[in-house]
Amino acid sequence: MIITIGNTKGGVGKTTLAINIAAARAMSGSDVWLVDGDRQGSAQIAIGIRSESNQHKGIACSQYVDGSVLRTQVLQQKSKYQDIVIDAGGRDSTALRAALIISDVL
Repeated sequence: MIITIGNTKGGVGKTTLAINIAAARAMSGSDVWLVDGDRQGSAQIAIGIRSESNQHKGIACSQYVDGSVLRTQVLQQKSKYQDIVIDAGGRDSTALRAALIISDVL
């Protein structure tokens, strides 16, 4: 499943929610990939810190801020993961638009 956490406003908790969803899915046994689509890279930094402190070891994380790269990478690698959580930045961007297009409809 591909899930996008996105909003055009910053500071509304997108990264926190994306990390928590990824962590919950990983703790339930899913192979999870967290994709950071924000130039700030907060999700990638947070996963790195948590991995160093032996938390959330089962979460792969990559950062793609360009929409075409994000779309291409996710579509090429989606068969390797049960769940992909995309944290899209707090602005209208190509990464946000690409993430919304490739996400599964729930």
